[in-house]
Amino acid sequence: MHPLVMLYRLQGRALYRRMTRNMRSLKGVLLGGFGVAVIALWLAPSLWQAYRMPRTDPAQVRAVAPVIMLAMSLLALVTSGGEKAVAFTPAEVDFLFPGPFTRRALLAYKIGKALAGLLFSSVLMSVVFLRHAPRWPQAWAGLFLAMLFMHLLSMSITLVAQSAGERAYTRTRKIVLGAILLAVGAAVWPALMKGGRPGFFEVARMLRESRLGAVVLAPLEVFGRLFTAHGWGEALGYAALAAGVNAVLLFVVFYLDADYLEAAAAKSQAVYARLQRVRKGGLSAIGGPMKKARESVPELPYLMGAGPIAWRQMTAAVRNSKGLLFVMLILAMSVGPLLFSTKPGNSLTGAVVGSMLWITFIVGAWLRFDFRGDLDQIDHLKSLPVSGAAVSVGQLVTPTLLMSLCHLAIVGSVLGVMRRADPVLLTAAVLCVPFNALLFGVENFIFLLFPTRAAATPGDFQGYGRQILVFFAKGALLLVVGGVVGLAGFIVFKVSGSLVGAVGVAAGLLSGAAVAMVPAVAWAYGRFDVAGDVPA
Repeated sequence: MHPLVMLYRLQGRALYRRMTRNMRSLKGVLLGGFGVAVIALWLAPSLWQAYRMPRTDPAQVRAVAPVIMLAMSLLALVTSGGEKAVAFTPAEVDFLFPGPFTRRALLAYKIGKALAGLLFSSVLMSVVFLRHAPRWPQAWAGLFLAMLFMHLLSMSITLVAQSAGERAYTRTRKIVLGAILLAVGAAVWPALMKGGRPGFFEVARMLRESRLGAVVLAPLEVFGRLFTAHGWGEALGYAALAAGVNAVLLFVVFYLDADYLEAAAAKSQAVYARLQRVRKGGLSAIGGPMKKARESVPELPYLMGAGPIAWRQMTAAVRNSKGLLFVMLILAMSVGPLLFSTKPGNSLTGAVVGSMLWITFIVGAWLRFDFRGDLDQIDHLKSLPVSGAAVSVGQLVTPTLLMSLCHLAIVGSVLGVMRRADPVLLTAAVLCVPFNALLFGVENFIFLLFPTRAAATPGDFQGYGRQILVFFAKGALLLVVGGVVGLAGFIVFKVSGSLVGAVGVAAGLLSGAAVAMVPAVAWAYGRFDVAGDVPA
């Protein structure tokens, strides 16, 4: 047996042990069963929609699929996501690189290792998107080959950058990106000049019909056609074409293997260091360790010790999480322009508020500039001559401020597009600060009672179950408080007829709940045992 094939077997056995080692206790069985049940509940609505509701028009899917793949390709081009595609673990770097293996053998090993994850992911995603495909085999084949295409493309981009040199690659990347954006603009410009408001599907159709867009999207068309194929003959034909596209990329990957080991060693070290930071501090730590920078935050008042702690978290956010803050800004500012593509007269106030809540729960998990990001620093915090309440206030300030600024940017972008004052959006702007303070207070209270790392490892169903259970507990607590606040505001509005009075009562109650969370967080911080509560 080839040593690399034997390594596959050993890694599979390790994954099995990791999945089953915690099933020996009742707690592990319950958490693992809960994680599996939640995944099943996540997939069940997709299956119900696929077999009980009409399937999506294949023409619509074929129009959108290549445009989505083009967007993902551009994302791989302008970001450093391809680093993970060529990265090895530290153990693999230490034992495989000095071993008797050629560069291409290690490339094949890396691609083969990725195939297992792509197979599992494509099975799940094929169930999720089954409603948009005629049959499941075609959906799975289309998604698997499309995901393999993106993986090989990421590897190709990284190897091209290594071969061409960073400066030449950066210049070429900007030229390619500019050419594609010009192609999209040229396709959409005639409709904009006529005063139209093209939506996403209309933009996709116009891009496919343009001459340059048709050329750019031609290699990506086969994946959408395979996904929507009806007969087996049609599916096999498009599967062969998609496999041919991937074979071309595979040839490019093997052709560009000149400096692969050197590039992989450097990228592996960077990726591993980043993963360790994310594991300790979440996505807020992805930018890098604390380093010298020109950006600084004005010193805050002492405030019994809360000011310096808040200043430290703000400085870390400004200096080391610029990418995260930029993503937040893009998410916030893109909500308003989405109204531009809707039909005039449609009220999307409810959708905007819903998007604000969705962004809150998604982005809130990234903003770990509090106890969640300081899990390995709590022993230092406890050594400070500062009360637990002051430490808690200092830890809650930064995420509350950043999330509130994100909400205000959303409201500002929407109001700028609407060009009129909307009472619901103005109410959301008023309530966002106390709501976010309450949200992060609850988040840190639960975290200090049940501390976990940023994410569960693959196959760790107990970790998934624990995280989802904590999410449900947090949601239930916020739902109860929100229900009480909403009921009080509704009663005041019905009795007095004053919207301002109702909003004032709601803001007062939310502020009171947020202030009440400070001693709760301080109590949880005080009982936190550094010796026994810090997870491995």
